[in-house]
Amino acid sequence: MDETEGGESGVSLETPKASLTMEVTSITEVPDVITKPLKPSRRNTSIAIDGETIILKDQILMYTTNELLSHPLVSPILQGSLGGLPPLLVLTGGGEVLRDEQIYMAHKAADPKAYPTWEGHLDDDETGRQKESVDKWAPTKVWLQIYDDCCHVTPTLSFTRPAKFMYRAIAHFGAWALTNATQTKIEVVEDDDISVISYGTSAADGEEKEESDDDARAPRGHQLQQRGTIRDADSNNVPPFEKNMIRQRIDRDGRIFDLPPVSDFRALNMKPEDIGVIKQEPVRRWMAAKEKWDTKFAAAKREVQRKRAKELSGGYLEPEEGERPPPSAAAGRRKIDEILVDIGKKKPSLGLKWWSSIGYSHDEKTITREEKAMSNATYNPRI
Repeated sequence: MDETEGGESGVSLETPKASLTMEVTSITEVPDVITKPLKPSRRNTSIAIDGETIILKDQILMYTTNELLSHPLVSPILQGSLGGLPPLLVLTGGGEVLRDEQIYMAHKAADPKAYPTWEGHLDDDETGRQKESVDKWAPTKVWLQIYDDCCHVTPTLSFTRPAKFMYRAIAHFGAWALTNATQTKIEVVEDDDISVISYGTSAADGEEKEESDDDARAPRGHQLQQRGTIRDADSNNVPPFEKNMIRQRIDRDGRIFDLPPVSDFRALNMKPEDIGVIKQEPVRRWMAAKEKWDTKFAAAKREVQRKRAKELSGGYLEPEEGERPPPSAAAGRRKIDEILVDIGKKKPSLGLKWWSSIGYSHDEKTITREEKAMSNATYNPRI
């Protein structure tokens, strides 16, 4: 967090990764399993499963080492406080496994004292900055939206209806934040002729179709108080922040509802000492997958180990002054006799090519609509 004057007017977080320790209920989802280790290991190097202490020698996540999983710069929900930040828009997919940690992070930022960091984690910080931050910062204003049934990083699926709802929410939040910061009215132009949001369950030949009276269906799966729609949202007339939060649930048709109370969320009722400690179920899954893959790729694993041992015997280059690559980074394992060469043209990624082709047709139609609108003399977009 930048402690200097100025800074951002607001920050939009689309399905953020708030914790790498996998402690939240949307990841474990096994309510009958006792998920707290017999003796919590803040360094996440051991865990108790079925009464047996398991020593985690291998790295369980590709992002960083086990020892750093609970570092507050790696898992933000372990910061002493998430207060003092610019206003946050947190967009969460209702169907993603990271849902609960995002919900927890949003509530912790808006009310740091209600979601304190365990003293054990604060004690790990030798500088004392984490403890100092607990009472240093005022709560952060947070606008939380949970989109029914959506997956992780839904905005990357830009051709889908929920993604377009999210983009509109981001635009209105940005306009609201800039208006408050600059005291200048910022308008969001709703270019429906360009970016069409489809309604209904189907459309012929993949074409988007406009909303009709027949599409005014009842909310799916809940009876919450409706507060308008994303389509009709107005950045100049946002809902009031209650206890520093706007808490909303968005259904598939873009209708806005109040979220249930905090007491209805298991993730918001966890003990501080249970946050930041890896749990049994994710580790159990990892161990099962590791056993399977260690057998399937045993020969490949031995070859990699042999190659690494040979490289280690030759020595590695020391990082440049001021550089501290993480232990998992290849930048920290450059061989002394290594010569960088041009490997030539790489083959295209089939996965990326397939992913791009999904949105191609939709994007092509959007560009055509934009060109048509731009050629209209009455079209005057504003930013």
